Amino acid sequence: MAGGACALGSWAVIDAGAAARYVLSRRTTKAGYSFYRTPEWGVEEPSAPDTLAALESLRILAVEVPEPGATVDWLRSLQADDGGFPTLTIAWSALRSLALLGAGPARPATGCLARASRAVLARRTAVDWRAPLREAARVMELVELGFARSAGAAQSCAALLDAARDRAGGWAAPSADIATTATALRLAAVAGVDVARSSGSDVLLARCEDPVLGVRVTPGSAATSVEAVRAGLEVAGALDSAPRYPGAVARSLSLMQRPDGGFGSRHRAISTLADTWDGLRAAQLLDEVQEER
Repeated sequence: MAGGACALGSWAVIDAGAAARYVLSRRTTKAGYSFYRTPEWGVEEPSAPDTLAALESLRILAVEVPEPGATVDWLRSLQADDGGFPTLTIAWSALRSLALLGAGPARPATGCLARASRAVLARRTAVDWRAPLREAARVMELVELGFARSAGAAQSCAALLDAARDRAGGWAAPSADIATTATALRLAAVAGVDVARSSGSDVLLARCEDPVLGVRVTPGSAATSVEAVRAGLEVAGALDSAPRYPGAVARSLSLMQRPDGGFGSRHRAISTLADTWDGLRAAQLLDEVQEER
């Protein structure tokens, strides 16, 4: 598959071949992907988020997608006659997957995405800011890919980011975590809002970095996750800095890869496609840091 592929080196201490075999084994008879696929039990239930995670993982591994046309057909079948999708998550996953495969939807999705964009970007209050920031980042990614239009998006994103910021550093209020901070910085980058240096994200990252775990989930946590490791590397990249403990990051990643080749959210957790995408992206980022050094 062309565009942005990166073969992983030895720095991340993972088995790239096993990861590829795991991802390919999650392909269902419908040509979509499912992390819990169990053909011996007749379980063949693909999902759009799992399919996106699988395609992104194969792209990182520089592995060709099997029968991409069949996957395109399945993704297009998720769209309603009016161009809409059941949820924003499905729309984001399906449209991004189609873009990775060099295809588009069966019919324009601009109407449903415009409605979603207005609702998502207008948020100024929330009990938990993690979901609103994630949804806004997904809307803006679809805008960037040309699937959606959003007038005044930059100003709306700036206001949303300001409302959700933890004044002690990072995102989201009232208590920042490294994964949400990475999501917020991704949203800012796509929207063209310059907040990385003024947001205190460097302070949060320094408090989350750990000589044993590599990156902790939050400053006060004694645990890490594959999402936190990926996020820590993404935040460091947004700040044009390098991780303080790359060896610990590599060890954490190696512990999160399961015997089946996939990655779990934590050490000894079951493999999922979403976690495998996070693990492979983290390994890719870690390789890039090592190459720069």
